[in-house]
Amino acid sequence: MGAVSIVTAAVVVLAAHSAVAQTAPRVQLPQVQAQQGEGRRRMSDPERLAPFGLMLDAGMPEGAGLSGVLRPSPYLRLHFGGAHNGLRGALRAGVTLLPLRGKLSPSFSWEFGHAQAASTKTLNRRLADRTQLPTSSMERVGYSYVSTHLGLEFNATRRLSFFVRGGVSFMEMDVPSLQKLDEPFRDSLSPVETKSWMMRTLQPSAKLGFMFFFG
Repeated sequence: MGAVSIVTAAVVVLAAHSAVAQTAPRVQLPQVQAQQGEGRRRMSDPERLAPFGLMLDAGMPEGAGLSGVLRPSPYLRLHFGGAHNGLRGALRAGVTLLPLRGKLSPSFSWEFGHAQAASTKTLNRRLADRTQLPTSSMERVGYSYVSTHLGLEFNATRRLSFFVRGGVSFMEMDVPSLQKLDEPFRDSLSPVETKSWMMRTLQPSAKLGFMFFFG
């Protein structure tokens, strides 16, 4: 009888444990469903689903550009990349604020760009290869600019946005002296080219482009 009692007790304990295990999920089901619903809402949020992107744009003074984009919130865009105006390439970085969330929103943008002027050694190598005077290119001209723009951004889908912006740009152009060029290039210089100079100007600027987000 002792063995039968032990077996009977074990069966009762196992049955009770199985009943508890089957009952527990039913008690926690609403909480699990809530967590799953929250997870689905997060996955369907475009700002969480696609925080990274690429921006392709064209405008003045930077020319055509390609940048990586980060949007940490629906109201903020950060970008860093490069641009080329047909004469020189430049690095650039900027920030855009979007006060409204929706299909269409005004935007406020600020951007900084810089292209380093070519060194005398670089010009010597290029001229030795191509036998061209420095006046035939803008390689020795470096420039920096700061732009501020007001625009509109249209969110076509949760991954694709188009924008148009306009404003002003402050530009500073730096042209170093060419007195250290090798012979015979130095003898071909005009008096103006033997001196360095700098020019600052404020000019209208604009750009348009699109952004594709992923991640």
